[in-house]
Amino acid sequence: MQQVLCLDKMKQLPIKFIICTIIFLVGVLPLRSQIQVDTVSVLTYYIAGKTATGIRTTKIREPFIAISRDLLKTYPLHTYITLSECDWKGRYKVMDIMGKKHQQTIDIYIKGKKKNKQRCLCTKS
Repeated sequence: MQQVLCLDKMKQLPIKFIICTIIFLVGVLPLRSQIQVDTVSVLTYYIAGKTATGIRTTKIREPFIAISRDLLKTYPLHTYITLSECDWKGRYKVMDIMGKKHQQTIDIYIKGKKKNKQRCLCTKS
């Protein structure tokens, strides 16, 4: 009789473990894979003309950026990104594409004085 009780307890432990593991994998892991953080170089630029989206820079009212072509798959045009851990903290809309020579770089459109190059963390928002 004691052997039967012991076997019942042994059978229940793996089932609980399997259920907890499935809940963890289904609930937590997809969230981690969706949040991607990139370290990028941030520069500033000012151009009076059209962006890659076809909109004139003088008509855009919200803060926007241009991204290098290697980041275009992760952050397509018209998406929003958040920059953190630098002087340019904030949320920006991707509206332009940089030239081919740039890698892991973002240009922030500003009308003021140009700033030095900085490293920032970039996430999709």
